[in-house]
Amino acid sequence: MRRATQSSTLLLATGLACCALLGACGPSGAPAAPADEADAGTPPSDPPGPPGPPDAGVDGEAVVDEPPREPLARCQDSDAAFVRRAYLATLGRRPRGQDEVRFYTDLIREVDGGAPLAEGAPLSAGRRHAVLAMIRTSQDDYLRRWSDFYLDSLRVERARESSVACFSTLLSADRRKAAERVRREPARAQGDVFSMLDLTIGALESDDVSPIYIANLFSIVSQSFAGANADPVKLELARRENFGARFSGAYLHRDIVCLRCHSSEASVTFDPDPSKNRFFPLPGLLEKSLFSDSSGPPEKDGHDGVARAYGAFRYGGFAVASMADAEPLPIVLPNAVVRPWGWMEACGEFFSEVGDDPAGVDALLGSVKGSRASMWDLSAALQRGFAGLRQHGLSRGERGEIPNPDEALAYLVSAHIAEEVWREVIGTPLTVAHYYPRSAAARGELLRTTEAFLASGFSHVSLLLEVLRSPGFNLQAPEEGCADEPYAFAPLFDPWIIAEEDPARRRNSVADAIAPLTGRTLLSAAHGALEWPGPSPLPIHDVAFLGEIGVFVDDARPGYRGLDFQARLAWEDRFARCDIAPEGDFVARLFETAAEHPDAAVSDVIAALKDRLLGDPGLDDAGEREALEAMLGASLDTEVAALDREELEPRVRSVCGVLLESPQFMLGTLVPRGVAAAPRLTPPDAAYGAICERLEAEPPIDGLRVECASGGVRLRRE
Repeated sequence: MRRATQSSTLLLATGLACCALLGACGPSGAPAAPADEADAGTPPSDPPGPPGPPDAGVDGEAVVDEPPREPLARCQDSDAAFVRRAYLATLGRRPRGQDEVRFYTDLIREVDGGAPLAEGAPLSAGRRHAVLAMIRTSQDDYLRRWSDFYLDSLRVERARESSVACFSTLLSADRRKAAERVRREPARAQGDVFSMLDLTIGALESDDVSPIYIANLFSIVSQSFAGANADPVKLELARRENFGARFSGAYLHRDIVCLRCHSSEASVTFDPDPSKNRFFPLPGLLEKSLFSDSSGPPEKDGHDGVARAYGAFRYGGFAVASMADAEPLPIVLPNAVVRPWGWMEACGEFFSEVGDDPAGVDALLGSVKGSRASMWDLSAALQRGFAGLRQHGLSRGERGEIPNPDEALAYLVSAHIAEEVWREVIGTPLTVAHYYPRSAAARGELLRTTEAFLASGFSHVSLLLEVLRSPGFNLQAPEEGCADEPYAFAPLFDPWIIAEEDPARRRNSVADAIAPLTGRTLLSAAHGALEWPGPSPLPIHDVAFLGEIGVFVDDARPGYRGLDFQARLAWEDRFARCDIAPEGDFVARLFETAAEHPDAAVSDVIAALKDRLLGDPGLDDAGEREALEAMLGASLDTEVAALDREELEPRVRSVCGVLLESPQFMLGTLVPRGVAAAPRLTPPDAAYGAICERLEAEPPIDGLRVECASGGVRLRRE
C-alpha cells in the first residue's frame, strides 16, 4: 500500500498515534469473581413521558432509579468540545473550521446567558439550541447521514441490483405526505407513488420515523433466494426463517431461541443478590405479551415456536415475485395485486388476499395469529402499536404484564431504535449478546432514551437530543484527569469489567468512552471535510471497499465498528493520496486562496488543512514540523508563491492522507477542548460572519432569532 513509511513517520512525529494511552486508562475485563454493582448508578435525569411501574423487572425485581455517580457530572467537557462532537453525531461531519466552533460556542453562551453548565445537566438550553441550529443550516447533511443510518439499521441490502430503484430513487414531490400516509392509513390504501428513499427522507423531515419501520416490513418479504428443486413447502419455511431472522435482528432485537434462557421474566444470569446479578431487563413482560409465553410461542401441530413466530412472513402465494418459482405455491383467485400505500413497483407487489397456510402453521406474533397471517396483518399491528404508544405510552400491569400485544411489539422496536441511535453516537451498545443490558447503568440509559422517544411521538431529533443529554457523550479526555480515581464511572461503556479480579477496576474509566467512528461516518466525514461529493448510498461497484471498512453490505457482510489492520490498509489505499475528486475540492481551494495572498507560507496551507480535518491548526511541535518538512520537501516558512504548485500540491495531499489515517480523525471522541485563532487561509464561507448569516436567514428556533453584529452573535425573542 502507498506510503506506509511516510504515514507512520508523520503519525509518530506529530503525536497522532496516541492510541497507546487507551490501554493504560481502560484495560478490558476478564472473567473472574463477581463484582458488587449495588452502587452502579444510572446517568442523571428521569425519563420523560409515561413512567414504568415499580414491579416490572425479572422475577418481580423492582426497577429503581439509582443516584448518578458524581464523577460523570464533574467530567463534562467544554462547550467547544461539545460542538465538535455534536457535529459528528448530528451531521456526520466535523466543523469546517475554528470560526464555526467559535460561532456555536458563542451561540450556546448567548442562549444560556453566560451561566455555567449545571452539574449533571450536560445538555443545557444553549447546547440544545446549537444542535437544532446545526440541523437547520445543514439539512442536506442531516438527511443524508440519518437516512443512511436507518437503512443500514434495517439491514437493507442496497448492494443488490433489485434494491437499487426502491432505495435510491426519489419520486415523490411531497415526501412528508408519503410518510403521513404510511403512518395513518392501511397498507392497501393507495396514493401518489413513492420509493422507500422518499419515505425515509419524508419521515425524517416530518420527524416521526415510525413509518420507515411500518413500510419496510413489506420490503423484507418482497424478494428471496431461489430454491432450485427444493420442495415448495420446505423452501417456503426456509424463506420465512430467513425473513424472520432479519426481522428479529432489525426490529425486535431478540432471538426466539435465546428466550428459553433469557427473557424479561427470567434469566439464567439473573441473581437476586446485587453482587452476582448480570441481567437488567427493561420493565414489562414484553415477550410474554407477544408470544403468550416469555420463552417464545409454544409448539403446535408439529411446528415449533420459531415457525409460529415467523408464520406471518409468508412469501409463496403472497409476494407476486414468488410466482416465478418452478413450483409456485397456490394463491387465492381471483385476487388483486397491490402495491402497499401505492409505492413504486420496484419495491414489491403483493396479493391482496391469502389463503390457508400451505405449511399448516398457526402463526403467533402478538395480535397476528392464525393460518392466514401475512404482512398485511403484521404491518397493521405495528401501526396500531405505534399509535397506542404515541397516545399514552406503554401500559403495564402491577406485575409487568402488558395487555396490548401491539404496543409490546412497537415498544420493542422503539427500544431497539433508541439503542441503535445511542450506539451510533456514543460508540458502545447498551445490550450484550443475549439482547439485554448487563448493568444497571446501561438499563437506565436504555429506559431513559426509549421513554423519551415514545413521549416525543417517535421524533428522531428528540431521540438524538436525549442521547446527547447523557453525561457519557461529552466526557473529557483521559489525560485531563477529571476524576479522583481511574475507574470512577458506573459500567456503562464496558459492562464486562465488573468481572475484574481487582475490585478497584470493576468500574469504567474515561478511556472506556473512547470509540471509533462507524465506517459510513468516516466516509461522510472525509468527503464532507474535503468538499467531495457525498458517498453514494448505493455503491454497488464499491461493495468490496465498504465491506472492508465495516459498512453493512448484506447478510454475509453485516458490518462492524472499528478498523482492524486489513481495514486500515483498505482505507489507506483509498485515501492516501487525498485525490478522489481533486477538481475544485478543499485542497485545491487552499492553493487558490494562497495565490491571493503573495506572502502566504506553506505553514498557512498545512494549518488550514489540519484545522479542517482535525480541528487543530497548531504547528508548534518541533518534531511535527520536521516530519512535515521532510514530506513536503520544503520549509514550512517558505512562501507558497516561491514553489511549484504541481510539485507541492501532491505532497500536501499526502499530508492530507496521513491526517485521514490518524486516531484524531478515526476516533470521534478525541477532539480539541478549546477554540484557536482561525487559520489565515480559512475559506470565506467558513468564516464567522458567513456562518452567522446562514442561521440569521432561517426562521426562529424556539422563538429566538439570530442577529449578526460586529461583536458576535445576538439573539432576539419573537
